[in-house]
This record gives sequence, C-alpha cells and structure tokens, in this order.
Amino acid sequence: MNHAIELLLKDFKGKALQNEPLGKYTSLKVGGIADVVVFPLNLTDLIQLMEGIRKHKVPFFVIGAGSNLIIRDGGMRGIVIKLSHFTRIEKIDAATLFVESGVFLPRLLKYTLEASLTGLEFLCSIPGNVGGAIKMNAGIPGREISDVVESVRLLTYQGEIVDIGKKEACFGYRRSKFPKGVLLGGVFNLQQASRHEVQEKIAVLLKKRRETQPLSHPNVGSIFKNPPGHYAGRLIEEVGLKGFQIGGAQISEKHANFIINKGSATAGDIIQLIKKAGREVEDKKGLVLELEAKIIGENGSDR
Repeated sequence: MNHAIELLLKDFKGKALQNEPLGKYTSLKVGGIADVVVFPLNLTDLIQLMEGIRKHKVPFFVIGAGSNLIIRDGGMRGIVIKLSHFTRIEKIDAATLFVESGVFLPRLLKYTLEASLTGLEFLCSIPGNVGGAIKMNAGIPGREISDVVESVRLLTYQGEIVDIGKKEACFGYRRSKFPKGVLLGGVFNLQQASRHEVQEKIAVLLKKRRETQPLSHPNVGSIFKNPPGHYAGRLIEEVGLKGFQIGGAQISEKHANFIINKGSATAGDIIQLIKKAGREVEDKKGLVLELEAKIIGENGSDR
C-alpha cells in the first residue's frame, strides 16, 4: 500500500482490506487484486474518505454487486469503495421511496411487495444493487429504472451532497451521466397496487428468466446492448458462436448474449470471447455490437 493511501486511511473508521482479490465481488468471479477495498460505515466516514482521496489524488472506483462488471486480471490501483453499509429504505409518502445505493434489488423488491407498491417488478430479472442499477439505467425490453426514478443523490468529488433530477441525469439505453463522485441513492415514484397483482407480475418475469438465462453458472448478464431492430444474442447465435469457448469462458448455450464462467475462467478469457463475438458479428452481419457490460482495471502484465 503506497504512502498516499496510508495517509488517507489513517482516520478511516470502516473496514479496509489490502491486496484484496476482486473476483469475490463480481458475479463472474474473476478479477485481479485491488490495492485496497474499503467499506465506509456511514456518510460521515465516506465524506472523510472522499476528502482524503481528493487531497492525496488517489484514484477510486465504486463497486456495487459487480453484476455488470468485468475486472481485468491486473486488478485495480487506488481505492475500491463498497457501500455495503448504505442499505436504508425510507418511505417518503405512500408511494415514494428513498433507497440507498447498497440495497440489493431483491431486498427492494421484497419491500415493495410487502408495501403493496408496483413499478419495480421488472427488477426481479436483474441481479445487482440500487446504485449500479441507477448508474446503468438497468432494465428489460420496454422497462427501465429511469421510468420510476425521480432524483438521484450524489456525494461529489468536491465533497458536496447534491440531488440530481431525472432530466439532469441524462438517462439513456443502459447509461446515465453524473458528476464525478459517489452515488448515494435515489428517490423512486411508484404506485399502489394489491400484493397479489405485484406477485403475479414477479412470477411471470421470474419464469421467463429461468427459461432463458444461464443461472447455473457465474455470468455478468447481457454482454452487449441490443442494436436497433436486432437482438445481440440472436446475432451471435446466427454467426455460429453459441457454446463457443475460450479457456474457462463460454458463450452460453442457453442465451448467446451471456458469457459464463465454467469454473476456471480468467478475465482475459472472457475479454477474448467478447472480442471474438464482436468481430464475427461485424464481419458477417455488418453490425457493430456495443458493450453493455463494463470492463475496468489493468491487464495482468500491468500489475
């Protein structure tokens, strides 16, 4: 751990893990070593941490549930922030919630079911937590989390806490735009409904997910965005890559827009497979596939 990181962690109250393997924090179970992974206890702890990051010019990255993330085998330098203690769900009024970024989507869905609130059922088919879902504007065909987000709360790099409206967040297909900082949570506008109605919607979506997605192996969800008028999985299947494998990584035989870890995959295997699929679709279909999953970190040789 370098001197700058030692200084900024001097008064840190939460847990800090040095030389921490990042594979345990991603749904694909791959990724190199982080200099430090930190778990701020509360907002005060996080604000002080951000002050140190800014003062000592240390790079940082916030990891949620790691369900849309591929971390290269060289790991990450600087500070990796996990908001595991930011799990508050606050009811503002009968159908409006403030939800912190560290809340897992299944827990949020359970809360809305018990509160007879509808609008978030589509999240049952999406792994992850609230912060990552907002950042990526998570969704399924016809539904996105931005449909129900009223505003987003952010701790900026300068140490200010700001609320950003939906329009300012520039939500688009699997993207959003916020100032540099740490996303703390969001306000959701939902609607009241019977618990039975909410349960029925969830049951239909879960059934479809079990039938179409490779849930028995570690994966990162959809690898590519769907090009306008096309489905990425169908395109990859049509060029003959369904089931294609490099090392321990395989394009799923169940859904070709999913890459699974057969147990021994490295991030390098997965990235090679992504490049292979992209090249084949471009060469044979004339379409450029855009990544939905996010690739971060350093190459293994850079460590």
